[in-house]
Amino acid sequence: MKVNSTLLALVLALPLATLPAWAQTAPQPAAKAPAKPAPAKPAAKPAKATKPVAAAAAAASNADGKTLSLGGNSGSSGPLLTRDELRVCLKQEEDIRTRLGQLDAERVGLDQEKQGIATSQEALRAEREVINGWKTKIDELGVRMKAYGARVEALNARVTEHNADTRTGTTKWDRNNTEINAERAAIEAQRTTLEAEKNTLTTGAQAAVRDYNVKATALDTRVTDWNARNAKLNEANAAREAERKGWVTACSDRRYREDDEIAIRKGK
Repeated sequence: MKVNSTLLALVLALPLATLPAWAQTAPQPAAKAPAKPAPAKPAAKPAKATKPVAAAAAAASNADGKTLSLGGNSGSSGPLLTRDELRVCLKQEEDIRTRLGQLDAERVGLDQEKQGIATSQEALRAEREVINGWKTKIDELGVRMKAYGARVEALNARVTEHNADTRTGTTKWDRNNTEINAERAAIEAQRTTLEAEKNTLTTGAQAAVRDYNVKATALDTRVTDWNARNAKLNEANAAREAERKGWVTACSDRRYREDDEIAIRKGK
């Protein structure tokens, strides 16, 4: 049975939440008392945050650098991976993915070979039907051979009786003798026909059985070999699946620094 492989997702980037804009509002200045009534001045517009303030806020939010999760879960709460730990997790993920691909390819090959074996088995069953046809013909020949044997026994009994007859006249004796000789000739012709048919059937049937047995033995070897390799592949799939689950437990819920991944990809 094929073990379904599970692809391991590696998320390379996740969006960060947008920081709110910083702003300050200047207090409204007090109006001086004029000598005469004068129109009031409008309140001053709110002052915008200076660039140094916004930059300081952004720097504070990314003090530890951008972090990602091997499992693609933006809410991962697992411990932060060190660069060396991340390197190990990435290497294991790559190895598992590659091996799963190889195992899937082996499964495709085995399934195709299994179909070929099934086709050969079907062809062998057809040959077995042909052999059964030979057997039917041999059985029919056996019935005619038995009838032939009874005919020979009847003739021999008639010959014995004829030779012992001393009372029958010459004419009748000669007529019986002619009939016996004619029957003997007919039996001889039948024997020749039956022998030829027997040889043909025996040779053909033996050749068919011999070829069938050779093919059946070869097919049994193929089936045994396929079963052994299929069992081995199933074991390899089970082992790789266990390794994948171990990777999920150890690495998938762990956060890591994007800078560390970039450095690893560059061979650092």
